[in-house]
Amino acid sequence: MTTIQLNKKSKEYVYHSVYSIIKNCNGKATRKRIEKEIDISSKYELQYAILRLIKEGKIKRIRGFGVNRIEYYY
Repeated sequence: MTTIQLNKKSKEYVYHSVYSIIKNCNGKATRKRIEKEIDISSKYELQYAILRLIKEGKIKRIRGFGVNRIEYYY
């Protein structure tokens, strides 16, 4: 049997990374914080991972007050 190796460019790596960051932040993670921790060049892959997690019901998107504006927490 072969195993799938996750490199930094794959969507699966981003998906699992986003989920682990949100899980560790206890629902107080913002998109900006996730972008800093993952350090990927493509914001499309990050958006794909967040939307996939929302559709699967693993995370929720909550609207709240940020420092200067309204932000979304995951």
